[in-house]
Amino acid sequence: MKKKILRTASFALATALSLSVCVSAFVSDGTNNNVTTSVLPDSADNAVLNWATKVGKSWNDGPSPVAIVGDNIVYTSGDKLMRMNKETGVVDSVVGQRAGTNSYAIQPVTYADGMIFSAFNGGIQAFDADTLESLWVYKDSVGGQSVSPIYYNDGCIYTGFCNYGSGKNDQYVCIDVKDEDPDTTDEEKSPKWIFTNKSGFYWAGAYATDDFVVLGMENAKANTTDPARVVTLDKNSGSVIDTEYTVGGGVRSTISYDKDTDAYYFTSNGGYFYKATIDDEGNFTKLDSIALGGASTSTPTVLNGRAYVGVNGSGWGDYKGSVIAVIDLDSFKIAYKAETKGYPQTSGLGVVNENGYNYVYFSENASAGAIRYVKDKKGVTEVLDAQIVNGKKTAPSLFTPTGAQAQYAIADLVADENGTIYFKNDSGYVMAVGSEVEKLVTENAKTVCKEGEAYDASDLKVYAVLKNGVKKDVTDYVTIDDTALTADDDFVTVTYKYGMYRDKTNDGAANTTGIAVSPVEATIDVTVLAAEDYDSVKAVEKLISDLGEITLDSENDIKAARVAYDALGDLKEYVGNVDALTAAEEKLEELKTPSSSSEAESSVSSSDVSSESTVSSANSEDTSSATSSATESVSSADTSKAADSSSKTANNAGAANPNTGATAGVCVAGLALLISGALTVSRKRK
Repeated sequence: MKKKILRTASFALATALSLSVCVSAFVSDGTNNNVTTSVLPDSADNAVLNWATKVGKSWNDGPSPVAIVGDNIVYTSGDKLMRMNKETGVVDSVVGQRAGTNSYAIQPVTYADGMIFSAFNGGIQAFDADTLESLWVYKDSVGGQSVSPIYYNDGCIYTGFCNYGSGKNDQYVCIDVKDEDPDTTDEEKSPKWIFTNKSGFYWAGAYATDDFVVLGMENAKANTTDPARVVTLDKNSGSVIDTEYTVGGGVRSTISYDKDTDAYYFTSNGGYFYKATIDDEGNFTKLDSIALGGASTSTPTVLNGRAYVGVNGSGWGDYKGSVIAVIDLDSFKIAYKAETKGYPQTSGLGVVNENGYNYVYFSENASAGAIRYVKDKKGVTEVLDAQIVNGKKTAPSLFTPTGAQAQYAIADLVADENGTIYFKNDSGYVMAVGSEVEKLVTENAKTVCKEGEAYDASDLKVYAVLKNGVKKDVTDYVTIDDTALTADDDFVTVTYKYGMYRDKTNDGAANTTGIAVSPVEATIDVTVLAAEDYDSVKAVEKLISDLGEITLDSENDIKAARVAYDALGDLKEYVGNVDALTAAEEKLEELKTPSSSSEAESSVSSSDVSSESTVSSANSEDTSSATSSATESVSSADTSKAADSSSKTANNAGAANPNTGATAGVCVAGLALLISGALTVSRKRK
């Protein structure tokens, strides 16, 4: 009989916020360049859908793109701010009440300074990141859709609004995030400054330096042909420092900055990629552009002298010319294009692998909403590891949602420290795609157990070793069979049920999708002792652990423990702390030796003794004086009986399981494990 008990992790962010801040794709390092140092899956053959959690019932309350804050995924759903555990996808019961909703939940929340910032139509709201209680609300005087990213820099947030094509002077605002009135949850915020533009700011995001802000926007007619402004603004006042214009079309990407080239990059829906250089005063010194062959709203990901953007094709059908464009920044030319099933409409998630290749991942706005990637570095001129579809070299797929999770996707990808990628699509599911588990390892496994009691996993730690090299603690996500052990049981099986399904590559062709993921197992060899024998072993261990600090007055207790240990016979090998007894005897002899009289006041705790101490035999002439004390814990008759009944199981404990090579140790049985996931005890009959 299996008993599964969820060991529920606290979702309070009190601990999560003693964190390395991990936020939305554009704020992780302030450059808007969505690059991670985590080791991400580099092939569909080692990527797995860990979990998928449905959020909401319709477009109105579906999830926004997600951000990572500590141990949680944070997102909006309708008029609620919500979070879920990033290891399990379990939704927290704590929710924040938003002051409004979004027509389209395009942008993730932003975390900074212990606050979470969330946009709603015509406004911005700040929440306490721990309690999810509202701190303040900003309501824009012109209003409009809130589809511009919320960018944080130096105590302020920057964002804009859009009344698409209305001709209104829509506003881009800078807001000081400080909560001036901690006693009020709906405190009305005023902007530090306002910048206006006709037709507003549709997906356009800013970048801030110490002195100025760089920002693109729509053109007045919100079309793809007329030039649109790109400006630098004084960081303190919002006044315009300098202005440039696109070749055509509005800027619907965020401005990203690359330190290596000291340049700013963005795209336009008129179909161009741009590189701007700006001096220290905020004046443009150069604005270069490359025609992409289609509209782009993709924020450039810049990595090792290359830039990566998604480009739209000729329509919304499958394989209609949408691509990931790879741009070489030295030559400022397109190196090659990797075709995709649909438009990669957001930013790429970039990483450099151990072999020096750039891997850049995009969600795909096509029917299924696959994650695709390019493998690239300087000098590469064609798609690597391409999948041939309709005779064309397409970007390989890392993962493809199937069934209820399959839908179009317009969402940035974000990754945590374990290399797990989180995203959502129009299905309403939030999903976690991580590296495949290569094996399980156990620590503190007890391998001598008491007949008639359940396996005691109270000290057991279980780790999943991922194919990307990460070792992740999964103890809290396993279960255990609490059936009583018998003398015939000689190993237990640890099972981790961690994934749902995956893709499988097919030698250049399209992936096979929806491949079920099998649980991963490890075994622990055990010896099950008769209850009487087990109790005898535990009694000797207690005599040894009770020795405490060793002084000259400890002599009788040490001898009693030695007599009790020796009386165990064949059961002696199951005493887990015999090294402490040996070291105690050595210390006693040292204290009794005249040459060591200067150290007579020194003492040692039996619990601190090294396991490498050499065992010494008790002095035979002192044995009789300790016998009466020892027999209170272990009788010779009990020991003889135990030795006989345990010889078979002792031999089992000394060998590794032939299937797994797991090694034997010492175990204490008794407590049911308060954990959830899939730790299962099975028994091999002799």
